[in-house]
This record gives sequence, structure tokens and C-alpha cells, in this order.
Amino acid sequence: MQNNLNENNFTKLYNYLQLGNKHTTKELSEKLKLSTRTIQSYLKKLREEYGLRKEKKYYYFTDAYRHIDVDDRVQMSTALMISMYKNAIPIVQENVLQNFKKIPKEVDAFLFDIDFQEIENETYFNQITNAIIDEEAIQFTYKNTKNKTSIKSIYPLKLTNVLGYWYLMGYDLEQDKIKTFYFNNIKDMFVSKDESYLSVKKIKELSKLASQMYSPWFNNNQQSVKLLLSGDAIRYIKRQKNETFTILEEKNNTLLIKMYYYNDVEVLTFVKKWIPFIEIVDNEKLKKELFKTLKDYLLT
Repeated sequence: MQNNLNENNFTKLYNYLQLGNKHTTKELSEKLKLSTRTIQSYLKKLREEYGLRKEKKYYYFTDAYRHIDVDDRVQMSTALMISMYKNAIPIVQENVLQNFKKIPKEVDAFLFDIDFQEIENETYFNQITNAIIDEEAIQFTYKNTKNKTSIKSIYPLKLTNVLGYWYLMGYDLEQDKIKTFYFNNIKDMFVSKDESYLSVKKIKELSKLASQMYSPWFNNNQQSVKLLLSGDAIRYIKRQKNETFTILEEKNNTLLIKMYYYNDVEVLTFVKKWIPFIEIVDNEKLKKELFKTLKDYLLT
């Protein structure tokens, strides 16, 4: 807690906002009997570090950012992941459901591996979350796989978790293309209040693309694979409303679909999730890779 913030008063404000509903600065000032200036400083910290939202003159926490009673081991990261349900689709795992007593309905947009990597910087995570929602650009220092450091100006599209590791997918404003960044290698980050230099049309185009992707890796060579589903996997696919899957044929309690992807890990992760109710039909390379992955897992 910063020195100029009274911890007791800050906690009272936080707890009051956790009750739900939307409030103006004036309403909060009158309710808590604190000056408008004090309330504004607290609200600024809540927006930057705790995911508080602002809509016109009203401040509020979405259900995703309100307290969720879960096991201490996953409490912080789980709440952050749920808060991203409109902008991120992390890797899926059904077993996380048992860790919740209350889950927003939208959690069905993604389920995830409970053993994902710890988020090193919660503040950055929250700031990127807000930047995606508010359509703001960000800048940061980044060290790539070759240990080369550079300054990046990025229009963020999605935070996603792949095989336990966090990535940011964003549009590089200088190189004019979508790129992927390992989250823990992002340093000295701040939200840029300047224009993002993107047209409304371009922003809509990028947002639509991000919402359809299960992977943070993007290239211009989108591929497809046919999958044969049965049992619970059929019910799952029929609930989905995105362009990643196309239903080709349904008969004899099976469903033939086409899955569109950019990286093999997208297919393999999805297939492993639904074994034994799924089969790769038309890609021998992916079949062999899946077999090897499962064999290695059983031998460890």
C-alpha cells in the first residue's frame, strides 16, 4: 500500500465495491465519508491493480473480479483468468470446475489447466486486461528467445495460456503484424494513452481474429483437420459458437467436424482433452505426434 493511502479506508472502499452495483465518485464519497479527492486516488489504484471498471462516471467490479471462494493455490490466477473470458481462450481442462463454488456463466468460454505457470506480475496482467477491453495500446521492454532486448509498441489482443505458459498476442504497431510475446519476459510496461494508429475497421478485424483463435501463434497459413467425435465431445461442440469448428456430418452417434488452426498444439491439446471421444481422421503427422505424446506420458 502506498504511503498516501490509508489501508483501512482503502479496504472499506474495496469491500463496498465488492458487494456489486455501480457507483459514482460522489456516491462513494458520501457513503464512506471520505473526500472526493481521496476516493479518486483509491479508485485509480483499484483500476490499475485490481481490475475495477469504469463506465462513463460509474465505477464497478465485474462478477469476474469480485471475490470467488476457491482453493488458495489457484485463487489469484483463476480470478484473473475468468476476468478475461471475453478476450482470452486458454488451454482447456474440465477438472478445474470442481475447484469452484461459484463460477460466472461465461467460464464455459474457456476452461484451463490448473497447473498453469504462476503470473510473475499481477499488475501488468491487470493492466493488459484493461487495455484489451478499453482498446488501448501498450509499450514495454521485451527480451526474446535470443536474449535480444527491444522496445515494443503493441495493440494487445489476447492473453492466453498454452501448455501452462502465459503469452500475450498483440498487433505490433511498428512492424504492422501480429506477434506473440512470452508474458514473463515483458518488463517496464505501461499503457499508452496516445492514439493506437489503428482504424475502427482494423480494430474490429483484429478483435474478431483473436476471438476465434485457441492459440497465440498466428501466421497466414491457416490449416484444417477433420475430427470424428462421439459421446460428450459432441455435446461440447454443439454448444460452441465460434468459427474454429465446422460441422460436416452427423450419423450413427458420431459427429464429423473440421477444425481450423494455425499451430499443431491447438489440435493436439483439444484432442487430448476429449480422448477417448475423439479421433483424428485425415492427418497422419498429427496422429503420430499424438501417439508419441500419449506414449511418453504413460511411460513417465
